[in-house]
Amino acid sequence: MADIVESLAGNKMLMLKQDIAFLRKRLAECADEDAKKAIRRELMEKETYYNILADRQRVNF
Repeated sequence: MADIVESLAGNKMLMLKQDIAFLRKRLAECADEDAKKAIRRELMEKETYYNILADRQRVNF
C-alpha cells in the first residue's frame, strides 16, 4: 500500500514541477501586472504543495 501512495505522490510531484516550470515561463513573458499577480499566487500555491509532498516523502524514508 505504501508503494502505491509513494507512486501517486511521485506522479503528483512531477506534474507540479511541470506546472511550476510553465508558470515561471508565463510570468517571465507576461507584461500585465494583474495577470502577473495571479500567476505569482498560483505559482506560490503549487510550490508550497510541492514542498509539502517533498517533506512527506523525506519523512517516510
